[in-house]
Amino acid sequence: MKRKKISETIENINPKYIDEATEYTGAVKSNSKKVWYKWVAAAACFALVFAIGFPFAKDLLISPGQKDTVEPIIMVEYDNSYLEVIEDSKSIKKFGLEKEITEEIIGSHIVYLKKAVPEAEYSNYIVSNEETNMELFEYAPAPYKAVRILRDGDKYYYAWFCNYLVEDNESMPIQNAFDVFGIDEASDIISITPIKTDNTWKANGKVITDKSVISNFYIEISKLTAYSFDEYHEIVFAEELEKYEDEGGGDIGSEAYTQVADDVKAIVIETKEGLRFKISYYPSYGWINISKTMSYYQMSPEIKEWFEVNIK
Repeated sequence: MKRKKISETIENINPKYIDEATEYTGAVKSNSKKVWYKWVAAAACFALVFAIGFPFAKDLLISPGQKDTVEPIIMVEYDNSYLEVIEDSKSIKKFGLEKEITEEIIGSHIVYLKKAVPEAEYSNYIVSNEETNMELFEYAPAPYKAVRILRDGDKYYYAWFCNYLVEDNESMPIQNAFDVFGIDEASDIISITPIKTDNTWKANGKVITDKSVISNFYIEISKLTAYSFDEYHEIVFAEELEKYEDEGGGDIGSEAYTQVADDVKAIVIETKEGLRFKISYYPSYGWINISKTMSYYQMSPEIKEWFEVNIK
């Protein structure tokens, strides 16, 4: 099964589901690896449900009587990847897009689309082999995979690149993420900014614009080996898995996974066209995660030093 985009929008999740995930201890003792992955799946499922693009997700996540503020997330499935249809002003500003979609920024036609569920009010879009009144265009200011423009009838929306469709046991080089934003060399990056990890992307440190510092970052991060979701969890949580086998059980899941989550920090890369995307990293554990490729990258001594010296 292909993993979907893990949404960052969790403010309105019913606490019941978070509690159930973080309190999961696992009852099966015969296969510790499966137990561990069950816990990981439970911890992630409340976020994954955002990516399905159907309205029943709202019923799962909103408590009775709670204000209905979670909107269905609609995806465009194209070119072995997911793009999220966005129209809220905060996301548009955060990603570095033009405030309004005008004729000047609508680029060349890419492909015609259709709704995956034609009769549904909310439905993902998929490629159509025939001409329809729905289509995908390039974003003229930056004609890359990072952002497209969706036309549905007489309405236009941004379609922001979420992630490649990658299996749990597959990984992709970091350069694939840079390619999404048209970054072929260090000079295509104009700034690197430490940000808060609360989904606001507000600066949390000094903005880096020095070309030599940015060049060093690009060179060193491009050398890192890619690891799949499965490989990452096997390496990072190997000791916990072994302890579980030796001791015959116990709540290793919530404690270990929470420690890693608490360690996360993030930076935002801004391109010469003004587009922005986030890279997460875990300084204590020595890992980098890029959601665009759904892959993990183990830090080298050189990239560790870069973060320690330059992120203030």
